[in-house]
Amino acid sequence: MKNKNNGLRLLLVALLLVLISWGVYQCDYQYSYWLDYQQRPWAYSRDKNAKLLVGEWQGQYTDPDGIAKTIELQIFEPLTDKERREKAGRKRHRRSRGARNITGFEGVATVRSKMGIEHYLLDGAVNKADYHHLEMDFRAEDEKKRLQPNFCLNLAESGQWQEDGMVLKTGFAYFKKDGSSFSDSADPRYDYIATINLKRK
Repeated sequence: MKNKNNGLRLLLVALLLVLISWGVYQCDYQYSYWLDYQQRPWAYSRDKNAKLLVGEWQGQYTDPDGIAKTIELQIFEPLTDKERREKAGRKRHRRSRGARNITGFEGVATVRSKMGIEHYLLDGAVNKADYHHLEMDFRAEDEKKRLQPNFCLNLAESGQWQEDGMVLKTGFAYFKKDGSSFSDSADPRYDYIATINLKRK
């Protein structure tokens, strides 16, 4: 009888430890979302119909050579639900409070024109003061497959989004046919800034 009672106690202790572990996991998972609702309102909202910066956008612009181009741009969630669950399941490690970049984001862009298709990766950040001002840096998805000669998207130091609209003031970098970059201060094309108006896709 004593052995039976000991076995029952061990089973109850094991069950209690499992419940505690599951509770800690759920707390970590839910707290992670709560933190992002507060710190990243541009990326997460309790309102499923909220219009956020993350998502798909499309627009048109003219490059420094006067070539009309269309752009499709996608901004990713900083942390997907799957990644969040995996993170909650890991053991905690001490880290500094400043290690978490709460304003940064990543994405991809595709540009089409009569010249062909350009594929970009992008990094950006929102202004922490209001989360609606932003900057964005474009780079070729694959340097070896970059469309050239061409004025490629480079840096958008001034951007703003609101509801279903986004405006980017974007500079360009010119790449010659051999892949080398080139600029000429006497040629206004190299200082050209395009205003790109995008709408939510």
